[in-house]
Amino acid sequence: MRIVALDFETANSSPASACALGVAVYEEGEILDSFEWYFKPPRRYNFFTNTSIHGISKSDVENEYEFVYYYEELCEITKDAVLVAHNAMFDLSVLNAMCDVYGLDHLKNEYIDTVAISRRVYPELYNHKLNTICAYLHIDLHHHNGKSDAFACLMILLKAMEAYDIYELDPFLKRIRVNKKVNM
Repeated sequence: MRIVALDFETANSSPASACALGVAVYEEGEILDSFEWYFKPPRRYNFFTNTSIHGISKSDVENEYEFVYYYEELCEITKDAVLVAHNAMFDLSVLNAMCDVYGLDHLKNEYIDTVAISRRVYPELYNHKLNTICAYLHIDLHHHNGKSDAFACLMILLKAMEAYDIYELDPFLKRIRVNKKVNM
């Protein structure tokens, strides 16, 4: 079972303005890696209005590669993996928009959303925002840091599976009635 958690940060409201990607990789009962890539958004989306949210400014990424540089490595990392993200529609829309900008194939992975999982496993919470769930589960979080958010997302999934004492993804999802979807 290979699971890859993703968390994008964007320069502005456009999904094609990604400037960072956090990744956390889990396989066969072990967290293998977590890291973050910074990259320069495509030229026409290279204006920063979200700096106050995540702290990444234009000067932080001006000497970085663009997303296309990391694409092949991302494909290798996500090969045969189920993707997981908190509010997955956002992160997958960013991923797909970045692929579209550069004429790259969309990743066709199955994915799950930890918001949906959290709603099923922790219905008592007043909301299911990443920071709320992390506080509830005592998961360290540097919110809106891609690496931290991706790692936290992975931990939410693992702690939810532990709460049901089910350590295989498909039986767990079946038990809580959450379906995997396929990115298009």
